[in-house]
Amino acid sequence: MIKCTVEMWGLPREVSGMPAVEVQLEADAGLSDVIAALKRQIPALEGSVICHGENRLEDTCVFNIDGQFLLEDEKLRLKDGDCLRLLTLATGG
Repeated sequence: MIKCTVEMWGLPREVSGMPAVEVQLEADAGLSDVIAALKRQIPALEGSVICHGENRLEDTCVFNIDGQFLLEDEKLRLKDGDCLRLLTLATGG
């Protein structure tokens, strides 16, 4: 098992009411595993941050890891102690 921290920013923080949450994952976990863990721990995220009935984020949200935005990355494998930021994408003009 590995543990990762997910920091919440924008809508995810507003919906969850939490600044961060720790998730436990199986070794070799990817982003969809993080999303599944978040759905289990914070069901309120489903429908506004996480697509209803799926293990993927709504188009308005994204993960940021080490300054890199990740929508989906099947090759990414998380390590124990990783910190992810779950944010709302901002648009502007």
